[in-house]
Amino acid sequence: MSYLSKERSKAKKTYILNKPFRFEGFFLVILFLGFLNTVFAQNEKSKDSLWIKERKIGVLANQVNFREWLGGGTNSFNGIVNLDYKIYRKQNQWDWTIILDASLGFAKTESSDFYKKTVDHFEINSVLVRVGENPWGFSSSINLKSQWIAGYNFSEGSSGEEIRTKITDFLSPLYTRFGLGFTYKKSKFFSLQIEPLTGRLIYVSDQFTKDLTPGETYFGVKTNRQTRWEVGLSFSTQGEWPLLPNVILRNKFNLISNYLEEFKNFDFDYTMTIDMKINNYLSTQLEIQLVYDDNAIAKMQSRQVFGVSVGFSF
Repeated sequence: MSYLSKERSKAKKTYILNKPFRFEGFFLVILFLGFLNTVFAQNEKSKDSLWIKERKIGVLANQVNFREWLGGGTNSFNGIVNLDYKIYRKQNQWDWTIILDASLGFAKTESSDFYKKTVDHFEINSVLVRVGENPWGFSSSINLKSQWIAGYNFSEGSSGEEIRTKITDFLSPLYTRFGLGFTYKKSKFFSLQIEPLTGRLIYVSDQFTKDLTPGETYFGVKTNRQTRWEVGLSFSTQGEWPLLPNVILRNKFNLISNYLEEFKNFDFDYTMTIDMKINNYLSTQLEIQLVYDDNAIAKMQSRQVFGVSVGFSF
């Protein structure tokens, strides 16, 4: 079933070849980098703390600007900010890991009136494991996944105007997962969770469900409702491996089934990232993400990002 809402806003598209390109996005990135430098310079880490923290921010930006260029071209700007925040604590027989993975990116061309998202994601994953001499241990986990801002679908109207239709919003959808099971963790660089008892709550804004037709759903949520509960089996793994000097491969995979409906139909989210370090501040990054969730759309979703990142660790 389609989960798109009805048309909510329209805007005319104009094409002016000599229109100067707006640099708001570029200046925002510069101001953001300046702010980061100030914050990082003031940060201090306690040597006596039981917490081990790893924090990194990366900025990918690309700008193309033409003036009187006979070869032709379109002015454009795109930028992505990535945040990775990891906290580890190991005390006696307990191992606790919390990971924040967030990113937000936009693209703008002079042929469009709108800034368009290229990536929008935030995820918090917390895993508590009771460990011993055996790398397998009883564990529990909490996972939250959603997006920062509204998302739109773009199309062209009968008069050539660009139509923007709102299809998602902040915390809509919001996926919350709670699990109990077992974790294999031999080091902080690799972990595997198998949780035969997993509850998942899908929350959405009522603005997307109040106008649904009978039998239609929005991310699996029915008409005039805001939540959908699932109970099932989940499998997840995270790991990183050095491929070459200064080249790191990272994999993240999550799979979940629903005992209550179509148990054999698994939803999954897989992300592969390759970081190629140039120096302490510059790196090249390739990221590929594959998602299948038939509550949203019964097709494979894919996303790919490649660029040079300016990164800061603090």
